[in-house]
Amino acid sequence: MKERYDVKVFLQMMCIFLFIAGLHIYARINAPVEVPVQTETAADTGTAEEAAVCRLTFEDEIYLAIGEQYVLPEGVYISQNEEVVSIRNNTITGLQNGTIRIIGDCSSYLVHVSDLYTMPVISSKEFLPCEAYTAQENEYLDSVLEYEVRQAGYQSRAGVVAAARFLLLRFPYKLNYFFENGRMSNGYGIDGEGRYYHKGLYLSEYKTEEIERSRTGPQIWGCSLYEYGRGRYSKNGMDCSGFVSWVLYNAGFDCGDLGSGPRVGVHDLSDLGEKVYLYHLDIDRVKPGDFVGLLGHIGIVIGMDGENIYIGESYWMGDLHASSFTYEEFLKRSKWSFVVLMDDYYRDQGNLEEMW
Repeated sequence: MKERYDVKVFLQMMCIFLFIAGLHIYARINAPVEVPVQTETAADTGTAEEAAVCRLTFEDEIYLAIGEQYVLPEGVYISQNEEVVSIRNNTITGLQNGTIRIIGDCSSYLVHVSDLYTMPVISSKEFLPCEAYTAQENEYLDSVLEYEVRQAGYQSRAGVVAAARFLLLRFPYKLNYFFENGRMSNGYGIDGEGRYYHKGLYLSEYKTEEIERSRTGPQIWGCSLYEYGRGRYSKNGMDCSGFVSWVLYNAGFDCGDLGSGPRVGVHDLSDLGEKVYLYHLDIDRVKPGDFVGLLGHIGIVIGMDGENIYIGESYWMGDLHASSFTYEEFLKRSKWSFVVLMDDYYRDQGNLEEMW
């Protein structure tokens, strides 16, 4: 009887041992990859005790247009496919559509390359056709926009500029100026008709599910809607304040679906910062991300190069576009009346670059 009891205890102990060993093996298999890296001290002294250990992760993503470059930290990198991305002196260049992984000493990047958008440039564009993008392409472009804003700094001045530059300079089509059929903040409660106070681009049918209330739609950008302000059908797009509100919202500033202003007793975009009329303005106070305006119209500064100021706007005589003025032209001979300085509103400058 005692012998049978000893065998039973032995088998129970073996089961416990095998279970613990299995857990240990599982943990080793699923642990992050550890790559030994010599620190400068270790390299100088040759002592193995001073070697640092880094953890190789697979979380960093990079989005590139064809021909676009990105500089990686110093190190040695290997590309899975040099037909999609080339690597020269820690600089990667997007060559053709695809997604590949780049492995470094202690880092890994998932790199996406696409021709759905371009390098940032002011150029002549065609109007966006109706239903030009699939749902998958819309989602991809939304990811690129989010990435651009995040790289510049979410909820920062630079993030606002990145969102504006993406739609003006990187998106391959121009949007029609569509005189709004109402907006969410002005009592009409109309959503997505000359406005789009939502995250991402309004390019695919599934996005109409976000629209809370429509008047003649819903219709995505580029598709025909009845425009009450002009008494005609035209391609849905954005008006001036619709564009600036969209830019702010996609950069993380929930200002509301506001109009351009200025209007006495009404909170508008022109009330968000310090309004300075051009005849009082020191141009050195202006930065990308500040607003420019006149009565009933608003735009946004997207770049300054020391001689020229670059402004994005959706203008009632045409479309959403970017234009440039010398500082003297802007101050003395342009249509603009005032600048809205936005330092107090943004607070964080982010990774601001004066030009793209």
